[in-house]
Amino acid sequence: MPRCFSLTLALALALTAGCATPPDSDPGAVAAAHAAAGRYDEASREIELAVRANPRDVGLRRQAARIQTQAGRAPKAIDHLEAAIQLAPSDADVWIQLAGLENGRQNVADAYVAFRRAAQLAPDDIRAISGLALTADTLGFEEEARVAYARWAELERELDAKGPPGE
Repeated sequence: MPRCFSLTLALALALTAGCATPPDSDPGAVAAAHAAAGRYDEASREIELAVRANPRDVGLRRQAARIQTQAGRAPKAIDHLEAAIQLAPSDADVWIQLAGLENGRQNVADAYVAFRRAAQLAPDDIRAISGLALTADTLGFEEEARVAYARWAELERELDAKGPPGE
């Protein structure tokens, strides 16, 4: 009987260990799943928990900004992007995301400042250059807009010469 008991115990332990799921290595995975399903309130709650646990994770801050934007919470999104800029001031993607958010909110002057910084950090990034061209033009900065439009056209030609990705 003792051997049967130990075999049963071993089987129970093995099954329990197999059922226990390891923690997800992506702290924003639950939030992303909620956002993908259109459950933005749940996504917002989960991403805030993930950010609290990983406050210095720039990628998580960017994800939080996307989710908060989708949830209609632009001020929270901006807070996350500003925190990301404090952590990684040379990350052009954060500046581009901030510029896009501000542009969508009709804050063209703030979008211009962010696009300008992104273009300084990443002069070959077509998103930064095109955003700079359009916002500078909107604000009447004719010379800066002209230079940015010319650079945008140059980047477009370079992309066309490379062909579609994977070729």
